[in-house]
Amino acid sequence: MRASASHAVVRSISGRPELRHRVMQVREWRIERTVDAAGFVLSVTGADGASQSFFVDATDAGDIGEVLRREAACVDAGTAAIEEQ
Repeated sequence: MRASASHAVVRSISGRPELRHRVMQVREWRIERTVDAAGFVLSVTGADGASQSFFVDATDAGDIGEVLRREAACVDAGTAAIEEQ
């Protein structure tokens, strides 16, 4: 992950509200392959029906996947701790 992107991720999950933009629930998402194998298109539709598409290159896709895996592990650990109580 590029240094600036890494810092942005750390700030975005830091819990500091002033570092976050308006957040909206995701209603739907899809991944579409591109003609070249250099990445893919990620399309996200929000709860309000607004849709946005992003090209994600292979390096960023790996970084996003790693962050999602770490976040999922934290959620799983938190759920397990709650269930044990």
